[in-house]
Amino acid sequence: MPTLEFKLTVPDGTKITIVGADGATIVPADVAHEDNIERYWRDYLSDNGRKVYGAAARIETFRGPGYTLEDIAQNLSIDYESVRSLHRTSGRTARKWREDTGVEEPIRLIDGPYEWSEEHGGMRTAYHLPPGVAEAIEHLPTHLGTPGV
Repeated sequence: MPTLEFKLTVPDGTKITIVGADGATIVPADVAHEDNIERYWRDYLSDNGRKVYGAAARIETFRGPGYTLEDIAQNLSIDYESVRSLHRTSGRTARKWREDTGVEEPIRLIDGPYEWSEEHGGMRTAYHLPPGVAEAIEHLPTHLGTPGV
């Protein structure tokens, strides 16, 4: 049976009745968000995409938001150019997700401040994941094979 999702924005206190929805499951928004994270991770991201976002989640869980692509590269023991390429490639995955679902991809690097980095000796963008994503990724398998996209 297909899943049908409706999103309604209504004022607080509004009563919503769904006729013919006996036995329907109402999923809270935070649970639906976690399901989207898992689905995106499992069904959309490639192994390489999971490596990049998994490293971002590890860094964010360990030291908090505000890391560079070079930090991700160091975490993965690969060079910066490779991480940049893998991150760019994940943009195609994000576009496919948006086309399929009509919503923003749940796992993405969000640009933070562009600042001088003593550690890297130049200006760098500091990234972070959306709220709750690092924690969710920590509980997902890192290798799933080829996505079914």
